[in-house]
Amino acid sequence: MRRLPWSSHFRISPWSYTDVNQIGSAPSRFEAIADIAAEMPLARTVQLYQFAKFLKSHPLPAEETFETVAPDEVRWETQFAAAEDAKFASLIAAVEDEIHQGKTLPMFDEHGQFMEHP
Repeated sequence: MRRLPWSSHFRISPWSYTDVNQIGSAPSRFEAIADIAAEMPLARTVQLYQFAKFLKSHPLPAEETFETVAPDEVRWETQFAAAEDAKFASLIAAVEDEIHQGKTLPMFDEHGQFMEHP
């Protein structure tokens, strides 16, 4: 997985076929997630928990399996790898600026529930 030089916080792909196959059984997946969470600061761990709750409340359509999603992930990884780092950095800086200026709406409420906005 490619790390962009302008940020240690972003990875291009959240998972890959290799990652999923390496994790294996459910207990192994739970251990892998716990290991990742244990290395994060508390604020990031809370975000991880909130995102997990979001994923749980928005399951994939029945026809969307890992096998059907994997080819699309490869296309995304290829597109991101070919993107210019300076353009990504500019886009991320603009988004972070909007967040700091309060021009964005929260994705989750104070209880970690996904918020729909009109």
